[in-house]
Amino acid sequence: MLLVHATFADGMKINGNIKDEDSKKNISNAIITLFFYNGVEFSATTDSLGNYAIQTNVVVPDGDYTIQINAENYYTLNGFIHVTKNAHFSFSLKQKNKPKTALKNELGNEIKQDTLKPTLQGYATNNLLFLIDVSSSMNAPDRLPLLKESLKYLVDELRPSDQLTILTFSKGVEEILAATFINDKKSIKQKIDNIQFGSTTEGNIALSIAYKKSLKTYINKGNNRIIFASDGLLTSGKNSYEKIQNTIEDGLKNNISLSIFCFGKPTEYVKTKLGKLAQIGGGNYASISNIDEAKYFMLEEAKAVKE
Repeated sequence: MLLVHATFADGMKINGNIKDEDSKKNISNAIITLFFYNGVEFSATTDSLGNYAIQTNVVVPDGDYTIQINAENYYTLNGFIHVTKNAHFSFSLKQKNKPKTALKNELGNEIKQDTLKPTLQGYATNNLLFLIDVSSSMNAPDRLPLLKESLKYLVDELRPSDQLTILTFSKGVEEILAATFINDKKSIKQKIDNIQFGSTTEGNIALSIAYKKSLKTYINKGNNRIIFASDGLLTSGKNSYEKIQNTIEDGLKNNISLSIFCFGKPTEYVKTKLGKLAQIGGGNYASISNIDEAKYFMLEEAKAVKE
């Protein structure tokens, strides 16, 4: 529930800085957009020092709003900020294709970059549960097929000590993969390939089941996390939405986080609702439209907790 504390007739000022996550260099020409209500939005572009400033000129209530940051060759950042009359927010963006630099082994010979793979060394053991929407609306190239391809990529990167569970839901909940350690990757990927479309969607009960299963397979000091993947809302009813919030809050009390991946092109309303649920669940929210983004965010979930 959004609590409105104040309204500023003369607008608000929001400023900050945008940097490269790895190099810490300032990013120029990044576009920062704030989405308010009824289609009202304001945007600004960073200067050569990576700084931006947004000045609203309408009556806007103090509260939580969607922010989106776009920059060429960087992953789009979607999130929420609590806007007040004078607010400062700085962000870091992850580069899509980092420039290749020559790496050498102990003998001084150059190592081919394509032989290097992402590593989970230094990160906690994973107990990941994917709750996947397989309703008919997910039947599009940028939805379930993209999700399945990126999930198989994640399986390749997970360690034997990591644990994975996959549930799907439409009319009911189906366990595609019971909690399994990552030993037979070929078998796990085959089960992912066999995921089929369903019909209607009801996420409230499915989410409750997901939390119960995740709690049974809980790993002490591990990354215990549910990743809900869909192209829209878990539910449309106000009462059901409140029940979902309660379920998520209870899950976080048991140290089980919730992240949400939205595939396709969600509306701002959907982004706001799902983003808020991920925020309540102590996890991440991402809108995913291509395989590079999907792989990146999949791996980030496995790296959410350090040892």
